[in-house]
Amino acid sequence: MNPLEELKLKRFQYLKALYEATGGSSSAYIQTPYVLGETLGFSGDETMRIDEYLRGEGLVKRLGLAGETTITHQGVVEVEAALSQPQKPTEHFPPVVNILNVQQMYGSQIQQGTSHSTQSLTLQAADLKAIQEFITQLKPQLSNLGLSGDALQEATSDISTVEAQLASTKPKPGILKESLTSLRTILEGVAGNMIASGLSGQIPALLALFN
Repeated sequence: MNPLEELKLKRFQYLKALYEATGGSSSAYIQTPYVLGETLGFSGDETMRIDEYLRGEGLVKRLGLAGETTITHQGVVEVEAALSQPQKPTEHFPPVVNILNVQQMYGSQIQQGTSHSTQSLTLQAADLKAIQEFITQLKPQLSNLGLSGDALQEATSDISTVEAQLASTKPKPGILKESLTSLRTILEGVAGNMIASGLSGQIPALLALFN
């Protein structure tokens, strides 16, 4: 990975982590960017440079002298555009599909440890078809699951990630497994919904494909 690619990766990691920490709301904030950077494995200097760049581009902003930081509306739009159309670049970042592929090699807490995933595993065509069939069932039911706004947004993001991987000539098992695990957690959060229960019940069999 060349230095510029790594820098773009880290900028997106930081912005996406801030988006998740604030629930995609510019009315919420984190106490200091350094703690967020630390969770991503960044040094203090790296975090300062990344935060400074993103503030300069209007994607994040400081709320107080103590370092309280939030994502701006423009930052929310940027992250959601990247996640909803992962094969297209945004104004500031390359296609998320490419970033996710780099993250698979780099490893970060945004990816929740996919650097330790089964990278040598090759999914068979039948496995990928089973995952695709599940996503095909899930997508039209999202609005019927009783999900909160944040959960719906996260589920949509996970689905986009899965679809991007399925469209790739070399799907990354670690990324697929992580997204399916996230979807299971979301669906289990509305276990009282019969549709959600039925869908979440299919995921363990899909996750078993990665063993």
